Amino acid sequence: MSDFVPPVSDDAVRKATGRDWAGWRVELDRWAQDLDHKTIARKLHEEYGLSGWWAQMVTGSWEMLTGRREKHERTEGFQATASKTVAAPAGLVEAAFLHDAVFAGWGPQGRLKVTSNRPGKTVNGLWEGDYRGGRIAVWLSEADGKTRITLSHEKLATAEICDALKAEWRAALGRLKSKLEGGG
Repeated sequence: MSDFVPPVSDDAVRKATGRDWAGWRVELDRWAQDLDHKTIARKLHEEYGLSGWWAQMVTGSWEMLTGRREKHERTEGFQATASKTVAAPAGLVEAAFLHDAVFAGWGPQGRLKVTSNRPGKTVNGLWEGDYRGGRIAVWLSEADGKTRITLSHEKLATAEICDALKAEWRAALGRLKSKLEGGG
């Protein structure tokens, strides 16, 4: 039995879908045991009338509740996340991700091979480091002279790698904050 607690309250899921978590647990236990994530979500959308977002939420939460999926696990592997607000403009924060020499001064051991970016908004890439593989997505949101960095390292092979990278990215964003704010 999982100790997972769904990220949305019983009241909210009931209001949006007509059932609380216990009701969805009983319903999905009845017919979804042998189906994959995509098939379950599609059936919830098409046959139960759930929006795409709610179909994914109910499916993923049921998988966590039943132990079919581990913490931070997604359909394509595990996902490590980290975030930090930095007193610096988005363009400066973005440059720290785009330029290897700058990244090497604060980032985890490895290299971010940038595959795309929207200036001041996003940086996407592939990870080439100690934990080979995975996709990096960075979102930047600037307001009042500060930039919120939200980073997701996706498609990781194991929960152990996910936990290690989550800690590494949190520490790295702390180093970046210190450098950009004049502390290091």
